[in-house]
Amino acid sequence: MRLGRRFAYRVASSVGSGKSWGPWSAVVLLAVLVSGCSQDTGGRVGVSGTVRWNGTPLQGGTIEFASADGGQLTGSMIANGKYSVPADKGLLPGKYTVRISASQETGAAPAGPPGPEAEMHKTKDLIPAKYNVDSELSVEVTQGGTGQFDFDLSDSK
Repeated sequence: MRLGRRFAYRVASSVGSGKSWGPWSAVVLLAVLVSGCSQDTGGRVGVSGTVRWNGTPLQGGTIEFASADGGQLTGSMIANGKYSVPADKGLLPGKYTVRISASQETGAAPAGPPGPEAEMHKTKDLIPAKYNVDSELSVEVTQGGTGQFDFDLSDSK
């Protein structure tokens, strides 16, 4: 960034001295200053993709990426079949177990006296354990890779 400041100073002092830099000087100055402002992600990679359940986009749920050693865990909400984790909260290169969860209301409220519990609806897990608690899903994140991971899940055995 020191070179950028020195360059900016020379440009600014030359402009005031009557030298003509032309229209490209602003572009060059902007390019030099912006190049030093990129976000440092610490080597993390952003991940995103789609999740389909029985051929249709999963309307809502969660996705979780867990490293084998348990040292790294990140995730995202799934909405309309899409998820995204930005690079600053992303994954370091390596192998990860993927857990996808979603539930569905059964429509029936628990029987019993009126109260807070009576207003809650029963839910059931929509996604089988082989995709979450006992996940068989995994991905490998690579530096310079796209970070795009799509999952097409089904309830067939």
